[in-house]
Amino acid sequence: MQKEIFFTAEEMQIIRVCVANAPCPYDVGDNAKAFKNLRETIGEPIPLKGESLPLVECDLTMYEK
Repeated sequence: MQKEIFFTAEEMQIIRVCVANAPCPYDVGDNAKAFKNLRETIGEPIPLKGESLPLVECDLTMYEK
């Protein structure tokens, strides 16, 4: 039984971002074709407009062993 589910634009953006950042196991093996079809169906995430977050530099040398 197939059921149609409708999402708001904001919910679709969340889904796009999650699928784009999905871990490797989903895009290899038996699920690779289904995953590729899903990505083609929902599309790529829409980039946010405005200034990006500043890059912060941290000195982590004290944690090196």
